[in-house]
Amino acid sequence: MLTCPQCGQTAPEGTRFCDRCGQGLIAPSSEAASPVLDAIAPGTALKHGFEIVELLTQSSIENRYRVVRKLDSARASFQIRERTGPASSHDSDASSAEITDPAIDDVAEAAGGSRSEIVETENCVDPRAKTAELKPIIIDAKAQPAEAVETSASATAVDEVETTPAESPISTADGTPQIVAPESESNEQDTPAVTAAASQADEQAVPAEDPAEAEDLGEVFGRVLALSQTLKHAAFQRALEGFADGGRVYLAYPDEPFTPLAARPGGLRMPESEALNVAIQLCQAVGYLHRRGLRLNDICPESVGYGADGRVRVTGLESVSNDNELQSDPIFNDGFTAPEIYRGKKADKRADIFSIGALLYTCLTGDRLESESWREEAGAIDFYPPHVVSPALEQVVRRALVFNPDGRWPNVDAMKAELVKLGSTIRIRAGVMTDVGMVRELNEDIVMAQQYYRDSQVEPAESYLYVVCDGMGGAEAGEIAASIAVSTIRDYIQNQGSRAENTDLAQALRSALEDANSKILEYVAAHPEARGMGSTAVALIVTPPLAAVAWVGDSRAYLLENGALRQLTKDHSLVQRLVEIGQITLEEARHHEHKNVITRSLGARASGPAGAEAVNLRLKRGDRLMLCSDGLIAHVDDPAIAEVMRRHSDPLAATRELVVAANAGGGTDNVSVIVVFAD
Repeated sequence: MLTCPQCGQTAPEGTRFCDRCGQGLIAPSSEAASPVLDAIAPGTALKHGFEIVELLTQSSIENRYRVVRKLDSARASFQIRERTGPASSHDSDASSAEITDPAIDDVAEAAGGSRSEIVETENCVDPRAKTAELKPIIIDAKAQPAEAVETSASATAVDEVETTPAESPISTADGTPQIVAPESESNEQDTPAVTAAASQADEQAVPAEDPAEAEDLGEVFGRVLALSQTLKHAAFQRALEGFADGGRVYLAYPDEPFTPLAARPGGLRMPESEALNVAIQLCQAVGYLHRRGLRLNDICPESVGYGADGRVRVTGLESVSNDNELQSDPIFNDGFTAPEIYRGKKADKRADIFSIGALLYTCLTGDRLESESWREEAGAIDFYPPHVVSPALEQVVRRALVFNPDGRWPNVDAMKAELVKLGSTIRIRAGVMTDVGMVRELNEDIVMAQQYYRDSQVEPAESYLYVVCDGMGGAEAGEIAASIAVSTIRDYIQNQGSRAENTDLAQALRSALEDANSKILEYVAAHPEARGMGSTAVALIVTPPLAAVAWVGDSRAYLLENGALRQLTKDHSLVQRLVEIGQITLEEARHHEHKNVITRSLGARASGPAGAEAVNLRLKRGDRLMLCSDGLIAHVDDPAIAEVMRRHSDPLAATRELVVAANAGGGTDNVSVIVVFAD
């Protein structure tokens, strides 16, 4: 008898759940008594030239080893899985190595073919479609050696090859790999790295024996090997070959690192961007299976992780099945298996959608869904409190986790499309600060941050405008000039710069600065006592992912991209000109006696344009920008600016530190800083 640890109710041996409270039941005594599978000693030679090096993991049903094999003059390293061979492996025919599920026999008959045929219907995304309707890939593992299958597949059906497109992984702040997944799977060819690995694997694999003498690997390993030969997606860990030796069966894999999400440095909880990329790549892999009439079933932090290249990998091909197979042998991963499977209800491919949603929930929160009540009703899905997740992403996860499958995403591709949309969205955050400094009594700098966002199905809009103006002219004239410049730039962008749908942002911003120049000249003409006043200006406009920077004078804009800082603007100043013609160095320019002499500004010329310049940008997630007056540059050099902008995750914190650093360096001028993060 089993005793429920939750309520104390007793139940017969073999009962999965408590009838009173729904708690999952485990038989501790039987689990504890399960013997481990005896391991083979290091140095033992196996068939096909494999030699045991070390035992990696050991359980009651399976061992995993690191092995070596001599190839020409080199020794290649592999990992092999070991299980007890079939009881009748010595006299069974080779057909037992194929996928022997009755459901697949039915499929082959319904498809009008045999087991040895490879048939497939592309782009069928109905989650309730049965394998017979989808015509999955069916292969006779004994009839074709691995090389023949791969050659045939590549020669006759190139479109069967579907892999995660080649995108370079980047790292998050804590150094964890962050995978950047593209929006499309249109290019289904293997990446160069995957192709090279596959070629090396083919060279290392021993040619299969004659079909009549093929070895019986048992149902599980036979299934895994057959699927490894047909599921050509880079996300899956695929066996290179299989063999039987001494009453045990083996599968050989490349010896490549794999870090399960359960063992991720820093824990399961990860930034939204990383969680999105994990989920997108998982959707790609699962969608690949679904289009072939199969379902993954085993999706949890132990079976999903990062491979050697930093991309997402999925283990456990033995859990792949079709809709009918799952009913006889369901897989239970508490907190990740769909409720209909716990309840013994008929399941379809939307069970995988639930599992992806559950894994995404865990990646976002670090918690596991409570599954104890799933036999009877849906459990609570807690976000806030204590977890803070972007509202749009929370809605995607909640839809995937609907208790009734009819309420979930209709198919995995629909869920992936929404995740890709969220993953490609750039969120703009900014920190703004101006300070009088340590010497001046009047702050003639003026800064502006204007953010406009309309969440509309009819006419969505999003724009951001940031301006730093450094006034000059004595008394209050400089402050007036800077004030005129800021208000004019704002009004021009609101009234003129957004009229056309495809406005050239750089041209619009340059025109806004020239309009500010005209307004300052008009003010001086009406107020002769303000003659000589003017202002520098640097402005940033963002309509994600596009942006533009325009400037006049020596106020600057910087871009921190992939950790490297570069100046976007070029000072309109005397020392900059001297640097350009080679009379002084950049270091000499910082301390030159005429470093404050500028050659262009708003209001400097009695007539004509101010000579504003502008550049267009295309922002990526992770980019950081900074606008500043020359009060910062006078005391904080570029390496220090870069270090501050890299270190902070909050733009306001970076802004504050830059202002403080300028004051600590002397604060001889007003200092104004705007830091913008594109997340």
